[in-house]
Formats: sequence, structure tokens, C-alpha cells
Amino acid sequence: MFRFVAVVLLFCLLAYMVLWLPLSLLFGASNGRPSSQHQWMIVEPGEDAFKHFAGSRDCGITQSDIYLAPWPMNPKVSPFCKNRATLLDALSGGGRYGWDEPFVGKGCTYRWFSTSEICMILERFNAISFIGDDVVQSVYAAFNVLLREDLALGGVQQWIMSDQDRMSCKCGEQFLNPECTRYAVKNQDEVKKNEGSGKGGLYFCARTPHAYIRVESVPASTTSQTLFKDLTYSRPNPWQPSPLIFSFSHGSSFDVAATTRAMEEWHTIATGAERNIPMLFLGPPAFSTNKTADTPPKERNSAVWSYQKQVSVKAKTNHFDVLSLYNLTMQASTPDGQHFGEAVALVEAMMVINWLSKLDTS
Repeated sequence: MFRFVAVVLLFCLLAYMVLWLPLSLLFGASNGRPSSQHQWMIVEPGEDAFKHFAGSRDCGITQSDIYLAPWPMNPKVSPFCKNRATLLDALSGGGRYGWDEPFVGKGCTYRWFSTSEICMILERFNAISFIGDDVVQSVYAAFNVLLREDLALGGVQQWIMSDQDRMSCKCGEQFLNPECTRYAVKNQDEVKKNEGSGKGGLYFCARTPHAYIRVESVPASTTSQTLFKDLTYSRPNPWQPSPLIFSFSHGSSFDVAATTRAMEEWHTIATGAERNIPMLFLGPPAFSTNKTADTPPKERNSAVWSYQKQVSVKAKTNHFDVLSLYNLTMQASTPDGQHFGEAVALVEAMMVINWLSKLDTS
């Protein structure tokens, strides 16, 4: 009996050292803080990934509202896309089964990663830059919501906001209220420098720097170019990827020629770094029927579709992968017909994270 107990205790000790200890060290080091300060939530299959997020009750978003976990029709075939090409095709060509129903990929679909899984994906990169107009800015805001596990104010700098501003920019309003843009998180350092202040949610991992760089002109401003170079050029290991996510549809007012010049410019800047910089172009969202007639383009979705079709070819010529957001937003609610709330932005951010997960890192 004593020998049996000793064997069990030895097995438990080995399991702790081999499995739990390395993971705790990995996650504990990811913010440069002891792991005891992290409250990692392990999301079991079928559980709501948002239930422990700050603001989960106030914002009224559950994982089942925006993500449909696939049911494998064939146990031998995974429902998840096997590589980057099939992932982008599936997400660009997917759809919804009804208005505001969860979006699903065509033929295969994407994963909904937990925060700990997202952190492990980000560990593979030198830096991540989100560059362009308000479309990619919204994706970056949702990216911060996921990394800070805060649905209420995860995309903004609540430590510089008044109580009234925090109420005005809470939940979906941080994506929809134009007045909240000035408080939006623009880079990782803005959040990290407030660690220990008790004035806002911290990142659950922060070893890979990331930033949003606004670009709405061609050529891009010297400031924007410098921000990108500072983020990527000086990073160690030039072969470790520094992904770039780019959008310019709203910034160019759906001008194909201007967007092409912008992509050519950023391809040149990325090439000049002599580094591994994979690039993703985000196509424009669709317009809804409640879009006002006085906002361009007058042709509405026919213009958006034409722009998407032409620019996709130009993007691939300039070594960009392409993710269309048209089908994702086609049956999604929007208060003004052209701007979408937190639920859509979270899906867009998770799609980008899935793209990141498929990138080669060797």
C-alpha cells in the first residue's frame, strides 16, 4: 500500500513539473510579472469564452451570439481550415444563416481561441502593426478587448477618461461613438505604462509589441512611417515575422488607384526593412440598407463589391493576403448603415488572429 501511494505522489509531482510548471512560467513571464498576478481562465468546451471578461453582463455579448462552434460531420475530417489559403477563402466567402446570426466560413471555419491561446500565438512574432483607416482601427480595438479581457472598455484608455466619458464609451459605444476615438488605445505601451495604477485592465500577455498606425493619405506621413519603422526595424531576429494588417477602403473613399498606390508604398517600406513582414489586406465592410444617401459612394454595395474585386488583384500582386469583410457584415446590424459594433469587431479580430496562427515562423 505504501509503495502504491508513493508511486501516485511521484506521478503527481512529475505531472506538475512537466505540464503545469512550464505553462505557468510561460504565462507568468509574458507580462514581466509573477504568474500569481494573473487569473488565467481555462475555458472548457461549450463554455462561454466571455463570461469572465469585465463588462460581460453590461455589454450583453456571449460567445454563442457571435460564434457557432462547428459540429464535425465526419470525425476524420476537421471542420477547421487547414492552412492560410483555405482559411482566407472560407472567411471571405462565408455567411450567416440569418440576420445577426453567427458567421460561419464556407467549406471550413475558424477557431475561437482563448486568451491563453492568443498569447501563445502572439509569442511567435517580433511585432504586429495595424495600419490604415477606421476599419483596421476597429479591429485593433477589438484585439485589445480580447487581450485585456474587457468588453466594456478594453479598446480605450479609461485612465484618461472622466466618469461621464467612460459611460459614453462603454461596450459597443467604444466602436460606434465618434467622440470615443480620441481615447482609443493606439499601442501596447499606452496600456503597459499604467500597470499598477488600478485605473484600467492590463494585458494578459505583453511580450510582443503591437500598435495601430493611422494612415489615410498617399504617401503616408513621415510620422506614420517612423512609427512603423520604430516598431519593426529594430526588433531582434529579422527572420521572426512582424505581421502587418492593412486597410485603406475608407481612407481612400473606395478609390482603387489610391489604394493601389498605398499598398505599393507599404510593400516598399516593408521590403526596405529586410525582414520577414507578412501582410494582410482587409477588404471593406458592406453597407446596410439604412446608410444615408448623402454619404459616398452613391452606388453603395455595388461600388464596394467592385472595389473589393479590383483591389484584391492589386493586393496579391503586392504580396498581400486578402481577407474580405463584405460577407461578414452583409447581414449585421449597424446604427448608421456603415459602422459596426463590438460584436462584429470581435469576430474580425479573431479572424485576424486565425490568420496569424497560420503564418510560417521559420
